[in-house]
Amino acid sequence: MNDPLRTVRDAVREGRFQDAAAALTAMAEPLREGGEWHLLSAMTTWRLGDYAASRQAALEARSRFRARGDTDGEMRAEHVAAAGAFGLGDLAAAEDEWSRVRELARRLRDDLMVARCANNLGNISLYLARHDAAHGFYRLARAGFEQLGFIHGVAETWINTAITWRDLRHFEDAAAAADAALETASAAGAPRLVAEALSSRGEAMAELGDMALGRTQVERGLALARREGDRLAEPDALRILANIARLEGQATDAVRIARDALAAAQALGHPWTIGEVQRDLGAAYLALGRRADAVRAFEAAAAAFDRLGATPRADQMRARAAER
Repeated sequence: MNDPLRTVRDAVREGRFQDAAAALTAMAEPLREGGEWHLLSAMTTWRLGDYAASRQAALEARSRFRARGDTDGEMRAEHVAAAGAFGLGDLAAAEDEWSRVRELARRLRDDLMVARCANNLGNISLYLARHDAAHGFYRLARAGFEQLGFIHGVAETWINTAITWRDLRHFEDAAAAADAALETASAAGAPRLVAEALSSRGEAMAELGDMALGRTQVERGLALARREGDRLAEPDALRILANIARLEGQATDAVRIARDALAAAQALGHPWTIGEVQRDLGAAYLALGRRADAVRAFEAAAAAFDRLGATPRADQMRARAAER
């Protein structure tokens, strides 16, 4: 049976999102009427960094699936709609929608979707500084992915676990989780995840004192992220390189690299990344002795975290801005 959307599905599954977008755009109007076209469009635009367009397409897909009584399609569309809300910084909407999707997936016995939702709810807990809850969700998700043999998902949970340990400044644990992420991402043949794992491991190694190895790994991660067109991983890798420069006493370089990271984050419009970069840019300005610039960066970080509803993180940034 002829399936004109199969090429797009294959491209999305293989991470070729530019190819998927081109194929979707080239399709004739009748093919754009179904929920599947809108869902694939939502998945593609999310990966290309246009979260507003992704959410709009996912909500349209959900409506079309719902109208034809396709519960599975409705569930998948709401999952992507929640990801769009997450990318836009609406954590409350994302948490509500992923919680609904998780319950629906349980009723439909879709164990893969259950695990994906657990991983995503872990990310929300991380953003809200609920570290114990984040670790719990990631463990649940990893167990589900492992049972299903979904190595790609296992790698994602290890990357997120490494970030959580880093947030707690447990760098040895972060390095161990990043090692597991790198191993599983390589086994999954997922270059985007390899890039994230390399940057995460490099950050942990630098914080543990091995600056040369840390920088090398982050630079490899940055190059791979750029090659893969991963607009979210690029500013984070630059942020880490700025921190390494600051730790090495190169404050001028740290500010320059952090400002490059900020430009990339602002072009993406991702509040979490903007907040993290502004926070670390503030630290770089302090190292350079530019207190007024540091205060402005910390205040901008607080504003970004406020957009997420991540009040504890915003309060931390306001406290840093108020320090004398």
